[in-house]
Amino acid sequence: YIRRWIHQRQSILYSFDTDEFLLRFLRVTDFRLEKAKERLISFWRYRTENPQWFRNRDLIKNQLMCQISELAYCLQLPKATKDKHLIFLMRLGQYDPLVYTIDDVTRYAFAVADILNLQPAAQLYGFIIILDFTNIRLQHIRQFTPGRVRRYVDCWEKMYPVYLRQIHFYNYPSIFGPILHLFRFFHCRNINDRMFFHSRTSNDSMKKSLHKYIDPSLLPNEYGGELDSVESEMNKSFIQWTRQHNDCLIELEQCGVDLKEVS
Repeated sequence: YIRRWIHQRQSILYSFDTDEFLLRFLRVTDFRLEKAKERLISFWRYRTENPQWFRNRDLIKNQLMCQISELAYCLQLPKATKDKHLIFLMRLGQYDPLVYTIDDVTRYAFAVADILNLQPAAQLYGFIIILDFTNIRLQHIRQFTPGRVRRYVDCWEKMYPVYLRQIHFYNYPSIFGPILHLFRFFHCRNINDRMFFHSRTSNDSMKKSLHKYIDPSLLPNEYGGELDSVESEMNKSFIQWTRQHNDCLIELEQCGVDLKEVS
């Protein structure tokens, strides 16, 4: 049904139509066809409206993407939770804002997210996201305008066909408070109930706060966990794995919607 619907709109909607791709949207909408169609349109509209984040993302040939990957800016941790939730770590202060723009690192993060969402486990069980603010500076914070924050929220709520199980704000500075307020304001209520904040009263207390929700056996040692450092073989293996799926990113760039025709 959805495949036929896509074919009938080929003049304005340029979408994959494989079973695997369409199943993502059916799963996240509990197989409600109209909701799945709305989510599919939102997926392609968002990408068409934000080409600065969804074009030129070749993880092998694009030198900028290769450099950012080496920073371990974002990656999926090796182990899932007992409920099979995948853990996605973003280290927001890990890049030099005098060398890279926030659009550069966002482009890389969305490339990674596109690859992660190929996994059946991502579609069935969803993600826990850790946003680590360690080393974040004023130069980073200045780039988080209200419009940008809103677009980030829209991305996870309306575009990606995945379940967000928890969002953890780790080691966030007080200066980031107004932006976190915006983040909570833009998110719908059911996501607000899954947002958790771990501020620095002491390094140990911050880690213990995170451990209440995520077992240390699943975390790198930077977070009081039992795994090796994020910047060890963990990130090298992750880079290698993402590059194996690089063709998917190239193919995604060929799709989108006609913004003049899609309301």
